[in-house]
Amino acid sequence: MKLFRDCWIAILRVYDVITFSSNADRFGLQLQPEAVSVYDAGKLPIFYPPTRPEDKDSSIQCDYSAMGAKWAPCSRSDKRECWLKGPDGDEYNISTEYEKAWPVGKLRRYYLVAETQSLDADGVVNKWGKVFNGSYPGPWIQACWGDDIEITIRNEIPYNGSTIHWHGLRQLGTPEMDGVNAVTQCSLAPGSTQTYRFTATQYGTSWYHSHYSLQYGDGLLGPLTIHGPSSANYTNSKDPILFTDWNHRSAFEDFQSELLGIPPKATSVLVNGLGSYAGGAKGGIKFNTTFERGKKYMLRLINTSVSTTFVFAIDSHNITVMSSDFVPIQPYVTDHVVVGIGQRYHVVVEASPKTPQTGLPDNRSEFWIRTIPAEGCFSFELGGLPDERQGIIYYNRHSDAYPTTARTFTDLTCKDEPYDKLIPVVNWTVEEPRHGAPKDFFEVGLVSPSHGHGHPLPNDTFGRWAISDKPMWLNFSDPTILNLEKLHWNPELALISDDSPEGSWIWLVITGNMTTSLIGGKQFAPVAHPLHLHGHDFALLQQSNETWDPVGQPGQFKPKFDNPPRRDVVLLPSGGFVVIAFKADNPGSWLLHCHIAWHASSGLALQILERQHKYKEMMNPERLADTKRICNEWKTWYNTTENFYNPAGGKLGFQDDSGI
Repeated sequence: MKLFRDCWIAILRVYDVITFSSNADRFGLQLQPEAVSVYDAGKLPIFYPPTRPEDKDSSIQCDYSAMGAKWAPCSRSDKRECWLKGPDGDEYNISTEYEKAWPVGKLRRYYLVAETQSLDADGVVNKWGKVFNGSYPGPWIQACWGDDIEITIRNEIPYNGSTIHWHGLRQLGTPEMDGVNAVTQCSLAPGSTQTYRFTATQYGTSWYHSHYSLQYGDGLLGPLTIHGPSSANYTNSKDPILFTDWNHRSAFEDFQSELLGIPPKATSVLVNGLGSYAGGAKGGIKFNTTFERGKKYMLRLINTSVSTTFVFAIDSHNITVMSSDFVPIQPYVTDHVVVGIGQRYHVVVEASPKTPQTGLPDNRSEFWIRTIPAEGCFSFELGGLPDERQGIIYYNRHSDAYPTTARTFTDLTCKDEPYDKLIPVVNWTVEEPRHGAPKDFFEVGLVSPSHGHGHPLPNDTFGRWAISDKPMWLNFSDPTILNLEKLHWNPELALISDDSPEGSWIWLVITGNMTTSLIGGKQFAPVAHPLHLHGHDFALLQQSNETWDPVGQPGQFKPKFDNPPRRDVVLLPSGGFVVIAFKADNPGSWLLHCHIAWHASSGLALQILERQHKYKEMMNPERLADTKRICNEWKTWYNTTENFYNPAGGKLGFQDDSGI
């Protein structure tokens, strides 16, 4: 019966791909089924997700009509782990192995325009803002677990190309849709249009952002949610909460400081586009939301910063953490959550505040939301560390008073959430390396200009960050995806051979220091780096503050193979090391990079070319046709230097960063 069901679902998935409606609104409204407010037994499984937006007019409906009337939604306020219940006891739920199975949803279409716009986010106008559809953050892209998502982008930003990355989405079987400049595509030229299409095999919350140089630091980003089950119960949900550091200058301008060895200084902190540098934007309004006592609220936390790790907390409230990145975990309770750049957490907050000193009910009506820069993981103007009180929880929707509450915890260490707390619901057992500690070492450090890398200019005099022996530098016009016949690659590209069986484990050791550098000329700096891997969730086998020294300390390799934490962004501790592993089950060219934007643009990145021959087989002429069109349009634009912001600099001066 199960075999029949799996075959039938596979047929439905193919049918859904080739028969979607051609009458969707091309200007951003996703396809909508006929409104069904309450699910009726015996009807098709069409329903509002429990994590729907607070503005009900913005809500989508999950539509699993293709699976038939025997399937029904099963999520309740006391049973959020269930999503769909089908015949013979079949379920899609929190325990489903989501890398292998997902329901059959519908097609969602969105249309985004990337454009320039002055932004007054904190009382000071930044005239170099870059936004989607005229808003910062950009529109909330929503889908349901198993949906196909189609997003058309038009680039109206002068002087810049663009590409859009769907952060954390594996792009299983669709590597050409990862949206990485010079890796999976050429830059999208000003005036050009591109359509991304992929399946939401995972569920949870993330964000989409430009992967062209430093554009996301100027505002080109937005939230993305795939509605699905949860490992903790809640009664209501809140819209995504995005927090970031912010500058009054363009990130492109600030990058020049990074090249000179001076970390750029941020000026303020924003929560959902609102800050308070000079009295605050929009009449001094801070981000705020309303709770009703006794309810349990699901919050979606997203750190979209350029260079700041944040500690998130709500005064007098405990927080139940139930997912890290796109991975559902066993819930645990804390009073604050450390969120690294690019990381996301789903949490539940019970609207029953307690006075910290007594544990008795706290009957006040206003409570501070805190976004606190973690110690050693931020860079703000001297004497200008922003107020950590950047948002307000109201229990009286008519109140406009400021809270009088206080923070009670003191630990602001820059570190990931506790290793032993991040226990995935879906259990993985990682295969052990055959010969002890992995031999693939990657060192994060600074490479001096005398080391001979010569990127991006032949006479480059800047020290740059690197994870390989050379800083990454990519050609906007010549992406990896169009060079899959090559046999020899630059050192900033790691190969996973076709000899590696599908699904075999790949282990990497990444260090922030070593007793002796393997690479001459590389200097280490006491900096923590949030490392993001595209194309995979990785198992975090070990995370240590110690210096990696396999010779002097041969017993230092102490990995956890039985259900270790999993995610797609990990904080490499300052001076320490991490050991990660992932399954070679997704052929493509995948980026591993630091998500401090200055470091990524400096060159702290590595390409992982996974099973090149299989990848090449997948990228047939039909699939590459649009990629080649986009490249031709980019080359036409790029070959006319009058299009550049500084035409006099010519092509030699056009690109001063890694490109990603």
